[in-house]
Amino acid sequence: MNTLFRRTLGAFLIFSLFLVVILVVVLRGGYNRSLDAWSSERRTALQEAALAALQGDHDAVLRLDVPLFVYDRDRNLVATNRGAGRRRDTEGMPLVEIQDHDELLGFYAARLEPFQADTANRALMDSLSRAVVLALALAAVFATAAALFLARMLSRPAAQVAAAIDRLARGEAGVQVNAVGAREVREIAAAANVLARRLDREQEIRAQWVQDVAHDLRSPVASVKAQIEAICDGVYVADSDRMHRLLHELGRMEHMIGDLDELMRLEAPELTPEVTHFAAGPFLESLQERFAVAAGKRSLTVAVRAHVERISGDESLLYRAVSNLLSNAVRHASAGTTVSCTITAGTRITVHNEGETVPPQDLPRLFDRLYRGEYARNSAGSGLGLTIARRIVELHGGTIHLESRDGEGTTVIIDVPEQPVYN
Repeated sequence: MNTLFRRTLGAFLIFSLFLVVILVVVLRGGYNRSLDAWSSERRTALQEAALAALQGDHDAVLRLDVPLFVYDRDRNLVATNRGAGRRRDTEGMPLVEIQDHDELLGFYAARLEPFQADTANRALMDSLSRAVVLALALAAVFATAAALFLARMLSRPAAQVAAAIDRLARGEAGVQVNAVGAREVREIAAAANVLARRLDREQEIRAQWVQDVAHDLRSPVASVKAQIEAICDGVYVADSDRMHRLLHELGRMEHMIGDLDELMRLEAPELTPEVTHFAAGPFLESLQERFAVAAGKRSLTVAVRAHVERISGDESLLYRAVSNLLSNAVRHASAGTTVSCTITAGTRITVHNEGETVPPQDLPRLFDRLYRGEYARNSAGSGLGLTIARRIVELHGGTIHLESRDGEGTTVIIDVPEQPVYN
């Protein structure tokens, strides 16, 4: 932040210097215009006095403090306020014509001294110069002080934000950034606070996830290990039934590892859905066919219906998301009921089943990674199906939510925009 302070201070000082230069230029220009106006007024006064003298008013010449000699058209001296007007008295003074309506009346000669030649004028200029120098000095002092104050006022909040972000980068938890200073700095501080909260939350989720993965993998690993040890000790016989049980446990582990790998792939920042327009009817019919056998084992009916011809999205990803929802619906539906999946206008996909409902305390966390509440604690699955479905919907810029009520069953609703916004 020292760099920001120096740059801000330098900018203020350069701006102040620029203002001083402008002030000097303006004063110089005003001074030159004042001199021109003063000289013009003096020449006009001499012209009027000389014309009055030629017309007989010799006192007009005597009232001037400038040496003036007035001559008629024959160059004879008519009036002067300085002696007899000998030639040496007018040496170096050009003769200026005196005309009235383009008629030559005579001439005059005058000695116009510079503005600074007058003692009073010099005193005035000296006073003005001292005042200007003092004003510039005071302005420079105040401008420097103001620049220091403003630069420090601007850089201090930015330095605090930078320090807090650096603490975040080092992995420190519970970092809180004070949102003070300019609007842009406050916005950065607010964003840093949001990031800190998200990082803390992600850290909690990550820790919980690791614990859940370890717990969910530990059970099948322990089961497989115990059975293999029992076979080695001769307690169990390595018959077909025993081997099928081992394969089932290994399948559970393989399924969980596959889901974890898929979720990591879906959460990669560079992943972008391949959006196309595809037919809704064949999409649902394929899902119906996939779950027909599993539903038949439990005397369930899978009913599908498309109210639109085509929908937009990544067909393979949406197929995986809806498959996960149908898998849960078939698993938890009451025997002899119907599991339905419909697509309506606006690309709304609804999956509904009748059976045991989700406890209210489980609803807020049902889409969390590896969360298995009372509703699904004893059922098969990796605990990642709903999480994967939610991530796929988020990738399309859509929303997913679950409703579960006694007597009505459980419904999961996906809303995907017609023009997906990638997240």
